[in-house]
Amino acid sequence: MKIILAKNIGFCAGIKRALSLTEESIKLKQKPCQVLGSLLHNEEVAAKLQKRGVKFIKSIKEVKNGILIISAHGPGKEDLSKINNKDLKIIDATCLLVKKAQNLAHYPWAKGHKVIIIGDKGHTEVESIQGAINRKGIVIENEEEAKKLKLDQKKLLAVVAQTTQNPARVERILRALKKKYKKVDFYNTLCPTVLNRQKETKEIAKKSDVMLVIGSKNSANTKRLVEISKELQKNTYQIENASQLKEEWFSGIKKVGIVGGTSTPEWLIKDVIKKLKNLSRRK
Repeated sequence: MKIILAKNIGFCAGIKRALSLTEESIKLKQKPCQVLGSLLHNEEVAAKLQKRGVKFIKSIKEVKNGILIISAHGPGKEDLSKINNKDLKIIDATCLLVKKAQNLAHYPWAKGHKVIIIGDKGHTEVESIQGAINRKGIVIENEEEAKKLKLDQKKLLAVVAQTTQNPARVERILRALKKKYKKVDFYNTLCPTVLNRQKETKEIAKKSDVMLVIGSKNSANTKRLVEISKELQKNTYQIENASQLKEEWFSGIKKVGIVGGTSTPEWLIKDVIKKLKNLSRRK
């Protein structure tokens, strides 16, 4: 059984930065070291951080003196301006591309234009972009929702996208908006790293008999890889670790493609490859 491994695996730059800032925070004397929400969408990495004393909190109401780290996806619905604790050190680990999306949404909103956010409703990153525009944006997930919009034709529509969206979906939604409204400006906020992984997923899916997408079920970019892979290879399985592999998936299979989300560590991918090789030797 041949394994076709994606060249682009492991953490993206935004996740590496968030983890580096967390590592530095763990070493500081100010305790506790708290993370607002999920630092990244990978449960096994989060569990390792918890063992080292990192505390994950759900809202700013739980914040105590010490250090507060903002996750790579941004603060979500939380309004950081409401934190009045002077003995709290805030470390912003928000991905710089998410920051860019927030800023690009804020600029036209401040000028009175209507902001459309193409993304997953309720996702932390989308909520963070909403936070930058006083929660005045409209979040849409598909063409149908775009067609149902009833907005002022005279107003300019400023469109941004969640950084991990599929560009094909974004393009379809933009076409639907442009058919209905005369003034539509799109600010490209898609992450180049995510786009490269989506492109590579397509290439590998075409060559494989089975596709494995390794990443958390809570990861938006992993979800996109699964969707893209299934369009080309119906035998696509999303797993979070090697223990979730099922031997029957590989009966009579010659080529297995492997891709990973941007929050999936390389050691998890290596564990999967090791187990696959053991399965192959047993046949």
